[in-house]
Amino acid sequence: MIPTMIRTQTIPSAWFELVYGLMKGDVPHSTYTIDRGSYVGQKRLEYDYVTVCIDHPGSRPLIPDIPAGLGIPAPVESMEYVENYFAQYLMNPELEPNETYKYATWIAPGVERVIEQLKGSPGNNQACISIGGWAPWNHPMEEAFFHPDGKKWQKEIIDKKPAACTDTDNFIDPATGQRDPACLRMLDFRLDQQNTLHMIVYFRSWDLWGGFAANLSGMQLVKEYVAESIGAEDGKIIASSKGLHLYSYCIDVAATRVGMTGVGTMDDLMGWWEKERK
Repeated sequence: MIPTMIRTQTIPSAWFELVYGLMKGDVPHSTYTIDRGSYVGQKRLEYDYVTVCIDHPGSRPLIPDIPAGLGIPAPVESMEYVENYFAQYLMNPELEPNETYKYATWIAPGVERVIEQLKGSPGNNQACISIGGWAPWNHPMEEAFFHPDGKKWQKEIIDKKPAACTDTDNFIDPATGQRDPACLRMLDFRLDQQNTLHMIVYFRSWDLWGGFAANLSGMQLVKEYVAESIGAEDGKIIASSKGLHLYSYCIDVAATRVGMTGVGTMDDLMGWWEKERK
């Protein structure tokens, strides 16, 4: 495993540089066939490990723009989508009937604690929100959840204390029969001596084409909310993942975006690399 380090100015430039590096094969990477979780049977092209430092993540526009002449969909449809993602998925912990958790399950209460921790406390190392694992049990399925083998329902006696929790990392989504642990695992905040607020993000697995820009744009809005609440300046985002990837189904649009011709599948991409390296 060889880490890749990128420093850039904005979320759109980070997204483009990461797509470009992976598609050109210029970075340490691997190719996997997915055998569990989402998109079983698909292949994914994945950075070994990547860290990207974004110096001005609040620069607008937050989302990438796709030149109209390319004829491909944008990775994020609109800022309205990002604002709704921020409000409903990152900051509103109320679950819909088909949801077992969402990032707001941990972020919404965690943000208020972070604000209190950071007020007047530069250098505080405690302003970290962990995501995933145990969460309050308030799913409408109540006492029933999928057995870990994914094949049968199992009744469990849940302690009826207010603090009753469920392990979301082991929950199996009834819609897919697959384990559905959170991809985002950590939001960490640093208020520096210059009263500038920075955010550190870690994803265990991360969809580069369809998730990266939307996720970071929403988290930038979280950071701006915290910065405004404590009277701080907006700072950097440093994001890391050992699972930042492109799925095989989006290789054609990624190739179009970075100007590669004759590449529509993962096999085409491997052939393109072979020719370029001769």
